Amino acid sequence: MSARRHRARRSVQILVLLLGTLVPWLGVFRLDMPGARVVYLGRSYPLEWPYVLGMIIPFLVVVWVLALLSYLKGRVFCGWACPYGSLVEFFEGIRTAAGWGSNRLVAAWMRRSPLHRLGLRAGAVVTLVAAPLLLGASLAAYLYPPARILRELSAPLDLGNRGQVVLWAWMALVLASSWLAGFLVRFHFCRMVCIYGMGQAMAASAADPAKVLRPRFRPGDLGACGSCQACLKACFVEVDPRAKDLHLGFSAGCFNCGDCVDVCETVQGHKGRPSLLTFERPEAPRKPARREDPGESW
Repeated sequence: MSARRHRARRSVQILVLLLGTLVPWLGVFRLDMPGARVVYLGRSYPLEWPYVLGMIIPFLVVVWVLALLSYLKGRVFCGWACPYGSLVEFFEGIRTAAGWGSNRLVAAWMRRSPLHRLGLRAGAVVTLVAAPLLLGASLAAYLYPPARILRELSAPLDLGNRGQVVLWAWMALVLASSWLAGFLVRFHFCRMVCIYGMGQAMAASAADPAKVLRPRFRPGDLGACGSCQACLKACFVEVDPRAKDLHLGFSAGCFNCGDCVDVCETVQGHKGRPSLLTFERPEAPRKPARREDPGESW
């Protein structure tokens, strides 16, 4: 598969997840709720004015940047950087290892041999437990000192230790929520619940439909595809990228991930033809040159 967009998107997703995971552990930013303090770059400050500006200003900047990005590029944040979307796609690989997902790379790996299939499924089971627990610990590290979290998790369970009990209850909640989101809710949350997705859809809908970034089907006639449905199978949010009225909206939004364009480039490339799907904007029709009326000349 021609995967230049896919590789770039995966790199962005991994980078965002790594940053979100490492920020509290490295002391870049976190809250110390028991002490009512905030930590910036390893230094602790009272959780009061003006130190709270360090949280408010970056939040406002991110909101406006996302609004501008959505206006120009559609719901590209959902498909390229949203941590929830990245984790749901990650779980799609686990679903594929279990036999009912649609991740092409995982499916191709499992077809190599029974040993590959067994090893991948064993790794999926371990990851299914380890990844949510790591996520839960990292989220907790935004609110409690990381050293305390490590100490409580490594110590034997003491029901009289309220902090330890609360921490393990939180870890269990994150584990159950991750499985629920990854296996059942999936992208229905993005389509029907996520307020950030709604805001991005509103920003994208305000842009000129002819200029907004979105996959576009060149021929306009589905007969050009024959029996090929590779782009439909590549779309992880289950929309038809060939549709003329492809929505960037809330309930049925395209995330501009580019996987459909990548796979179409591959299929058509084997035939020596250009891709039927593209992100290029249609050229505006040129206005005919105005003919000069001889009667207007002197």
